[in-house]
Amino acid sequence: MFATLKNRIKEETGEDVSTSASQPQQQPQRYANNNNYRLRSHRVSINSNSTDDVGGGMIYSESEQLCQLRSQCNELTAKVSSLSQNLLQLQEEKLRVDKTNEILLESVKVAQMQKDMYCEEQEKIQNLQQVEIDKLKNLLSFREQEAVDRMGSMRQHSQQIENLAEELERLRPIESVAEDLRDELQRLRHATQQEKNLLTTTLATVQEENRNLKLRMNIVEESRLESLTKLSPEQQVQALIREHKLLEQHLEEAHLQLSDIKGSWSGQNLALETQVSRLSKQVAEETTEKRKALKARDDAIETRKQVAFELEKAIDEIKQRDDKVRLLEEEIDELNLALKECREENEQQVIFERNKSQTLEAEVKDLKTRLGAADDRFDEYANNAEQVTRKLRTQLSEKQDQLEETLIQLEVEREEKMTSILRNAEISQSEDILRQQLRLERSEAIDLQDRNKQLENDMCESRKALQQVSSAAQENIQKLAEYEQVQLEIMEKNKVRWLEVK
Repeated sequence: MFATLKNRIKEETGEDVSTSASQPQQQPQRYANNNNYRLRSHRVSINSNSTDDVGGGMIYSESEQLCQLRSQCNELTAKVSSLSQNLLQLQEEKLRVDKTNEILLESVKVAQMQKDMYCEEQEKIQNLQQVEIDKLKNLLSFREQEAVDRMGSMRQHSQQIENLAEELERLRPIESVAEDLRDELQRLRHATQQEKNLLTTTLATVQEENRNLKLRMNIVEESRLESLTKLSPEQQVQALIREHKLLEQHLEEAHLQLSDIKGSWSGQNLALETQVSRLSKQVAEETTEKRKALKARDDAIETRKQVAFELEKAIDEIKQRDDKVRLLEEEIDELNLALKECREENEQQVIFERNKSQTLEAEVKDLKTRLGAADDRFDEYANNAEQVTRKLRTQLSEKQDQLEETLIQLEVEREEKMTSILRNAEISQSEDILRQQLRLERSEAIDLQDRNKQLENDMCESRKALQQVSSAAQENIQKLAEYEQVQLEIMEKNKVRWLEVK
């Protein structure tokens, strides 16, 4: 687990935890090595100079004090390194808590997305069901209206059939009259044909008589010409005049006979033509009426057939509508079953989400306890660090006072040593060494002050990080509370929908 956390921290920050943790350990170790080296060199120089005189003994005592100060500084650096290690552990704990918080937030987001998707699917299913039910209702109303219209048209057609039947009953007595008129017309046509044949025979006889007369006239003309040739011219002229008068008389008589025949024929023809025209008009009227009656009868038969066909069609449509209604009822039953299955799935999903929320609550409680323990440890470490910093500050102030006192003593001893001429070189050399050591001590004191400031800054940063962790935990608690509230609202909505469906 720690290896995976180290790898994730290395991927996110680009630094290794072991190297970053070993750097603050190497630094105090380097200071400790330098101090030990200085201590050994100082001890060698003091041991070399201790055999000279009593002034060398005083320098040795001061060097021992400096060694004690260095050892105390080494202890302080060790404490600082331990504090830095504790801070690193706290930072690692903080990173781990942040990662767990991120994982929890991601899980909450995923749960929220699943809940939204489930709600959208439920709404889509309900909308589709409502749309299908509306379509079925509209189809049923349309079919009912169509059936009502068909029944009305059937009533109208039956009324028309009754009217046509009444008209046919009214026209039936006229049919016998039309048959009588047709028989009379046939009789008149036969009579006219007979009269026409008779007239043609008489005309043929008249024409035959005319032809005989013409032959006789030719014969008479020939005999006249023969007789004229025998007579004198005056006799011929008188004979011709007499013959001409006789011919004119015969011609007038023939004209009179012909005019009488023509008058009688024309009267008969006019009477026959008027009678025929009257009968033809009457027959035409009767035929038109009969044609109308037949047409009305045919129309009535056709309308009756059409009405019967439409009635059969309406019966078939009613059967189809009944089949469709039965199919729609089956579809409604299937939709009800699907709705029940969706409700069961919804209840299972709610139970799953409830269990998931309970597991998340348990994880949050665990994180809260761990966060409280981390806060306690951090407070303990902070209190220890504050105490250590106070001790270090007091020790630094004491060491500074001791350094000032040693400097004063060194100045006094320097004045005393300046009076001694024999040990001037050794004293000056020892003074140079002591000055170098004092410079080193001052530099180390300055480094310690910088280190204390850095520790204070690290403590401030760790406190800020702790506040961020606590704020993140509060946000997680608020999000979990919101999630629980949303779950309660979903359960209430599902209960209300379930009650509405019931």
